[in-house]
Amino acid sequence: MKKYTYTVKGLNSPEKAEDAARIVAAILPDATDIECNQESSTLSFSIKFNKTNQNDAEQRLLGALAVSGLELILPEGVNTYSYVGDKPKKVRTVPLAVAVSLIAAFMALTVLFTFASCGFYSVGINGGVFNPGTNNGSSSESTPEYISDLVKLDEIFRMYSYEGVDEEAMRAAILKAYVEATGDLYAEYMTAEEYKSYLDDNAGDFVGVGVSVVYTTININGFDYNVLQIISVFADSPALEAGVQVGDCVMYAGIGENKEMVQTLGYTEAISRIRGEAGTLAEFTVFRPDKNEASGYKEIEFSIERRAVTSQSVTYRVSETNSKVGIVSVTGFDMTTAPQFTEAVDSLKSLGCEYFVFDMRNNPGGALNAIQAVLSYFLDKGDLIVSTEYSDGSKNEYYVKEVKYSSEYSGYNVSKSDIGKYKDLNMIVLTNENTASAAELFTATMRDYELAEIVGTKTYGKGCMQSILPLSRYGLDGALRVTSAMYFSKSHTVYHNIGIVPDHEIELSEEAKEYNFFLMPEHLDNQLQKAIEIITQK
Repeated sequence: MKKYTYTVKGLNSPEKAEDAARIVAAILPDATDIECNQESSTLSFSIKFNKTNQNDAEQRLLGALAVSGLELILPEGVNTYSYVGDKPKKVRTVPLAVAVSLIAAFMALTVLFTFASCGFYSVGINGGVFNPGTNNGSSSESTPEYISDLVKLDEIFRMYSYEGVDEEAMRAAILKAYVEATGDLYAEYMTAEEYKSYLDDNAGDFVGVGVSVVYTTININGFDYNVLQIISVFADSPALEAGVQVGDCVMYAGIGENKEMVQTLGYTEAISRIRGEAGTLAEFTVFRPDKNEASGYKEIEFSIERRAVTSQSVTYRVSETNSKVGIVSVTGFDMTTAPQFTEAVDSLKSLGCEYFVFDMRNNPGGALNAIQAVLSYFLDKGDLIVSTEYSDGSKNEYYVKEVKYSSEYSGYNVSKSDIGKYKDLNMIVLTNENTASAAELFTATMRDYELAEIVGTKTYGKGCMQSILPLSRYGLDGALRVTSAMYFSKSHTVYHNIGIVPDHEIELSEEAKEYNFFLMPEHLDNQLQKAIEIITQK
């Protein structure tokens, strides 16, 4: 056992020192002799590490301490947060009046989705040192030619332009353009506001009315209108209390004389009109399907007070065609997923379900910590969940174990009784071309451990990992997402840019495709019906 000592910025009170000590105890339960010295701004503890475990533990501590306003200074001097995945296409999580999941299949926009781990995991930048406010060891002579060209162009533009330059807008646009031009399909520069929104989304807690929507089109009397169609209403939400229903189509932002069409406003502006702070009113007008109306829709106005709501990444129901089958749909992996997944399976078991369909269709991925927790329910202690491999040849492996994080991340906890509690279920997995990242890891792991067969169509093929680097320590606002590693399930089968081929390939029928996926009648869902047929005949 060796003693490790680190400098920690922000230890300016006894309370902060106590917080740091508690975090070490929670993140590293094997650590002893934990000491936090406010005067010297140091944190020390004794523990037995190998190199891989030490790197992993340091990054977890870095992220957990950051939440409490403390900065752990690592030997490399690098502060990053790693993520294992990205939405394959722009999927925006948008609770009406907030952000909740919009699935790629129904989005005309393009927003990258990343597998978030809330700052628990990190990697260095090729093992190097980056010093804020410097050229990172490079001289002016080594400045890339394109940077010099940009400076020249900026000088020329400012000299001759009548309009001038919006400094802030130009800055953000240049940083975004640089990242896009790198060719890293999953890289992105996020402004400070975008980064905050991103972290809020991954936490699973929002202020809003509590619904999920997709931006789609409906036809009324031969004319197409862009609307926000509601695909789920959260439990215990203001929307549920107000009578909002799945299938309602938000045609207008606002009510009465103050309403404006979503089609005119466009997606982004429509959402911004409905968003707001807790205690304020979200006002919108929906068109609800009604056969008694000449247009086929009834117009209803809502004025709903916004409040804190928790997103629903897991929904469940007993099959309409076989009461012994429970259907668990997972639309993403975040801090809410593991506890909601447990509630779903346990509730269906109590209702007499003997067979389980885990629907990963249109699931773009999510938090590494969340998928680790969920997969722990199906595996034994010590089983490999995922391994990550970096460009320098280093590797990390993550195994099933008991996990207890601080209260901010309790949604990722795994207790002794959680491990392996669902491994004996009769189960099957549904996938399609929008099953990506964490959802593919779930699928691959179920196959690797021979726990379930796969039904549907080939998955998206996303097996690379991104890191999120908060840029404040480098003198910049916002954050940078960059691809930093590849990740693999137990079998180490490569599915990146390839996808996972199901055991039973079946395309969604043309009749089923005429429906919004989330509103599709169960009896028309031929992929689901095939899954039920296979699992119940075993």
